[in-house]
Amino acid sequence: MGYPTGPLLAPLANRILANLDLIEAQAPEWSSPRQNEPPYADTQLLISLLGVLIFPHEKAHFALGNLMRDYKPLDRVLKIRYSLHGEKHVELTDADGETVMINPAVLTNLPTLLRNCVAHFNVLPIDKGGRFAGIRVWNRANKRITFVADIDFDELRLLARHVLHALREQRVDVPLEDPHDPMIEVEEQRHKPMPPERRVPRLNRDIWERLVDGHGGNSAGAKIKMDQLLKKEADRLLIELEKI
Repeated sequence: MGYPTGPLLAPLANRILANLDLIEAQAPEWSSPRQNEPPYADTQLLISLLGVLIFPHEKAHFALGNLMRDYKPLDRVLKIRYSLHGEKHVELTDADGETVMINPAVLTNLPTLLRNCVAHFNVLPIDKGGRFAGIRVWNRANKRITFVADIDFDELRLLARHVLHALREQRVDVPLEDPHDPMIEVEEQRHKPMPPERRVPRLNRDIWERLVDGHGGNSAGAKIKMDQLLKKEADRLLIELEKI
């Protein structure tokens, strides 16, 4: 395979489109005697999701909004089967175990939803008359299912091709430049002292649940109270330091 010319996302989109075209042209038709023989077009579409949706989303969070401009409603691709908080409020659990609420009707939220479900392997194939017609995805938090959604492959294929064509054409309103070589940054780091890590720690779930219970189940009120208590303690400690 030749070295890609230009920013990676554009030639990558072109190569994914070429792969999809080739596999779909050679894949046996559904209901034919060879229907279960390779190549598998829907499988190729599924594994191409990283290049189609997640890569540009990671490059710039607003990129997919530009790439999907004027595209038809997302509910043809993603059908919410159940949501604990209603169809416009889907609860996810991020990599740190924290709760994140998103609106699944917004196209730009699709990569976050898919990445979350794939990361937790909450993916189940959908059977439609014996055909691999899509995937069912879901989220689980505190031992409860918070949402279930179905993704239709036929509609997803149209969405994927729309995004891939936009990426291949390098639309000027979407930043496609490659990131800087990390080895350059590594060399610079060698001569700089390591700053102290100030990552926000995860909240102890048992303590959080007791705090919410103490506020009658009002998590918003519990969050406000927690912030107030932490600020009060931080102010006290800073005053003590100034006295030293």
